[in-house]
Amino acid sequence: MRKRVGGVLLFFALAGLAYSLATPAFEAPDEVWHYAYLRHLAEQRTLPALDHSDNSGAYQEVAQPPLYYIAAALASGAVPDDDLTELIWPNPGFGYQAGGTVNDNKNMLVHTARERFPWHGAVLALRLARFVSLVFGLLAVVCAWGLGREAFPHHPARALGVAALVAFSPQFLFISAVASNDSASAALSTAALWVVARTVRRGTTLRRSLVAGLLVGLAAAAKTSGLLLLPLALAAVGLAASPAGSCRSAVRRAGWLLACGAAALAVGGGWYLRNALFYGDPLGLQVHVDTPWGRPTPASLFTLLSELPQVHRSFWGAFGWGHVEYPPWVYLALGGLMAASLVGWLRTLQARQLPGQPAVLLLVAAWCALVFIALLQWMRQVEAPHGRLLFPAIGAWAVLVVGGWCSLHIRSAALSRAALAGIAALSLLTPWAVIHPAFAPPPLVAPADAAASVQGTPLTYGDAARLLGVALEQESVPPGGRLAVRACWQGLAPMERDYTVFVHLVGRENARVGERHTYPGLGRFPTSLWPVGQAFCDIYRLQVEDWAPTPELYDVLVGLYDRSSGERLAARGPDGSEVGLPALAWVRVAPETPPTVTPERPLDYRLGDGVALIGYRLSGTVQSSAFLTVTLYWRAVQPPQGDYAAFVHLLGADGTLLAQHDGPPRYGRYPTWAWQAGDVVPDEHVLALPDLAPGQATRLVAGMYRPDTLERLPALGPDGPAVDNLVELQSLDP
Repeated sequence: MRKRVGGVLLFFALAGLAYSLATPAFEAPDEVWHYAYLRHLAEQRTLPALDHSDNSGAYQEVAQPPLYYIAAALASGAVPDDDLTELIWPNPGFGYQAGGTVNDNKNMLVHTARERFPWHGAVLALRLARFVSLVFGLLAVVCAWGLGREAFPHHPARALGVAALVAFSPQFLFISAVASNDSASAALSTAALWVVARTVRRGTTLRRSLVAGLLVGLAAAAKTSGLLLLPLALAAVGLAASPAGSCRSAVRRAGWLLACGAAALAVGGGWYLRNALFYGDPLGLQVHVDTPWGRPTPASLFTLLSELPQVHRSFWGAFGWGHVEYPPWVYLALGGLMAASLVGWLRTLQARQLPGQPAVLLLVAAWCALVFIALLQWMRQVEAPHGRLLFPAIGAWAVLVVGGWCSLHIRSAALSRAALAGIAALSLLTPWAVIHPAFAPPPLVAPADAAASVQGTPLTYGDAARLLGVALEQESVPPGGRLAVRACWQGLAPMERDYTVFVHLVGRENARVGERHTYPGLGRFPTSLWPVGQAFCDIYRLQVEDWAPTPELYDVLVGLYDRSSGERLAARGPDGSEVGLPALAWVRVAPETPPTVTPERPLDYRLGDGVALIGYRLSGTVQSSAFLTVTLYWRAVQPPQGDYAAFVHLLGADGTLLAQHDGPPRYGRYPTWAWQAGDVVPDEHVLALPDLAPGQATRLVAGMYRPDTLERLPALGPDGPAVDNLVELQSLDP
């Protein structure tokens, strides 16, 4: 069995190294601030101030107890990190919410070859700090195995399963592979719980009381949540002692309790005492509340419930700064495994046959409940639906999950092995299939191959960059939907500046209904890094505004500009002439389901084979020297077979043309060749009315014609063909 445990530990160590190598510098939750904390300790030999008066750079992490940072500072503090500023190359597009599985601006920083092996300077110091975190992760796996042995003393395979579940959990591997105090908190909390569980099973002794108190103090010195272990440990020490039969035994019990509490306070109480004396905030909670994600008022129960799915996802896998996620089906499958464990517990409770030691199982359940309640309370004050905050209870959680699987009775051993194998496979794939692609620059390809995958006329920007063309993943998108634009670029000459890509969706009167701004490579490949003569492709995703007028065609504009000045690089075509608006494609924006329209003045005319005129609306009455807006409502019975012009004419009684407006529908923004079956097209025509004599009779007519031949489309109404193919809207008097 020890060899199997060794195999689990080896898996964790190697997988943890893979996670660490796949994660670039500071691309983990708060890692840049964790690192600033430990460097401040190493260089200043003092804790960072809660009030930020020492400019430590640790931001909210100044409110973290110091145990992990002391260990990491001892391991990495001797390495100079004078080149740290060279690593901090901010990505201005970081945080773009493109969905968890879309690799778009997931990187907080731009990463270069200076992070590659052999490491030196700040990169080496960070790698050493990450190694300390990994060692704590290994300790957490060992302690989870020990806790499992106390919970399932007669089933060593189940204890191994507990250790394996902790070791195979991808998010715990990730957090143990970066600079963070979470793995230290998990390790020491699980170690303390292990000793408390031994006390529960085997009885209280002075040694166990002292060790339990010592580990509780260490857990509290790693993270504030460790304080919750103290009442649990004291209760266990007191209840596990022999029944008080005499004054002497009562004194002994009190001594054990005092030893446990005193050891915990002596080891872990100093940091809290310092905060209380100097800052009036023992736990340092106000530091977190004063951040941008602190809530002005406590969150409601409904808000907390709505954030629980994110807790579930981030418990299993939310990498980088929480932006890099698995596909939804992975979380669904993992949730199914948890549901299976819950079913097992319901069955075993109904049968009153627990899978392990009742007192230990009750202990781990109580610890899981305490940590979960503490997280909910924390989430009421701070927007922090982070599953990693449950890791102090990861060993206890693993005991409960394995116990539930083993209680299913029907092929429970096979289910446990299959579940653990699946989670292990997921963990092994994650660094290479999920984390690395989110931060790697786009692959370079030959310009000819890139150009063959896109369309449009190539454009040259500033004689240094060439846009080979674009391709749209979809030709039509609804308002509020997302449009994906694939663009391929080629470097023509070295660039010193880092230009930003803009992608605009522009309609009538230059209305911008969608836009993106990002460094090339979706934040990972600034122009100053482009190699000359090679090409790459990006996919830019734009959110189309809900208010976008529809249905219409919109131009897709792509270019480069200097973010600091806002100045765009001039775009030139293949002949060298300057292109004012670099439009390379168009996209149809229309509702997925055509709206139901009840025109103010309904009609029933069929024009040609594919167009119906179903009604119109007038902006007012006919008045001399005024403007009259006539809105026609067309419906595409089927896609029209040509490019037609629509018209509205004001005629005199003798047919004289008094006013007119002709042109492609929707001011040319939705020509008939783009119509799709079922489209309802509101089409405005503004007539400038001439001077009219009092009482002068007029006629308002409409229709469509072919611009090349001026031949009108046949118009068929309820009473038969329209005269001269003119749809009579209304006879009007001024």
